[in-house]
Amino acid sequence: MSEVKDPPASTLDPKLRSMLDMEEAEDKNFIYCAACSNTITKTEHKIEVNGSHDHSFVNPHNFRFHIGCFAQALGCDISGDPQAADSWFMGFVWRLASCAQCHNHLGWYFSRGSDFFYGLILNRIQEDK
Repeated sequence: MSEVKDPPASTLDPKLRSMLDMEEAEDKNFIYCAACSNTITKTEHKIEVNGSHDHSFVNPHNFRFHIGCFAQALGCDISGDPQAADSWFMGFVWRLASCAQCHNHLGWYFSRGSDFFYGLILNRIQEDK
């Protein structure tokens, strides 16, 4: 049986080549758990909250966190009861957000009514380069 080879890029229809290039670019837009490489979200889900994507906070136990805000993080499991105390975002309650695969704490799920976002600890996630 003969092996089927991909045609050289120069022989592909320009429209098809463009679609393939777009697919390849999309494949490089994922954000992963730094501990286990589970897919957590995509770079297109980065959002600004209170005028910025990233924020630095100190919790009541004096631990410092540098977080990024995301509209979606389907690779996270949410746990715990909603907490209003010590929320870093006025009017939002928070719950823990952990990697759905290795259960490493990745940040928090913030919600207010039907509004929500994820605050993910930036040194616990990694982006495609």
